[in-house]
Amino acid sequence: MYKVIIIDDEPWTIVDIEQTFALDDMGFEIIDSFRTPQKALPAIVAKKPDLVITDIRMPGMTGLELMQKVRQQHISCEFIVVSGYSDFSYAKEAIAYGVAGYCLKPLNPDETALCLKRVRESLDKRGAVPGLPTYIDNNFEKILNYMNTHFSEKITLKSLAAEFDMNPNYCCSLFAKYLDKTFSQHLTQLRINEAQSLLRNSSYSLEQVASLVGYSDYFYFSKVFKKQCTYSPKEYRKLFSATKESSQ
Repeated sequence: MYKVIIIDDEPWTIVDIEQTFALDDMGFEIIDSFRTPQKALPAIVAKKPDLVITDIRMPGMTGLELMQKVRQQHISCEFIVVSGYSDFSYAKEAIAYGVAGYCLKPLNPDETALCLKRVRESLDKRGAVPGLPTYIDNNFEKILNYMNTHFSEKITLKSLAAEFDMNPNYCCSLFAKYLDKTFSQHLTQLRINEAQSLLRNSSYSLEQVASLVGYSDYFYFSKVFKKQCTYSPKEYRKLFSATKESSQ
């Protein structure tokens, strides 16, 4: 079972999260819940949960500030943000910290299920990456964690290698060895996965979605998206909306 901590300053929202997210069915176990990020932070550091579900606006410390502090502790847990605000700047900053999902209140069971499915797949893949307790493997895990939280930025193999004081060719070989893919393929997958989530779960414009996941040129983004997903971003959103309406 993957471990989960929930944070929201409203106790009824914590209950709503527990009831709406199908945590048990997806192999997750709630190990604690908190009404303030200040109390949650030391528990996250000590217990190292696999997933943290948190609100954004809370007294004393925002969910985004909490994410920043968690990342500074080099804890690579997944985050799902639950918020009553569909604000572009909030989403952009949340994505910069590598959130796995951004669910708006009132919570929709279909959207929460999709977010949780994505987290489960990410955690399963992380556990499946072969590794030995060596200096090299620890560094590659740090590289993957770095990409999870920086994929929306301008990032290249050269800049990534420099960040970890590595030779670019050696850095490239690690992706082939452990993921059986190139750096570019992995970066594209991270970006397109996030784009799919935003197209399904938000009302941001197509251009905003492109910007949020790291593409300044919408037409290039659309081309890459269609190559990965068969459908264009517009077609994907329309198809998902139609599927959701038919199931209601």
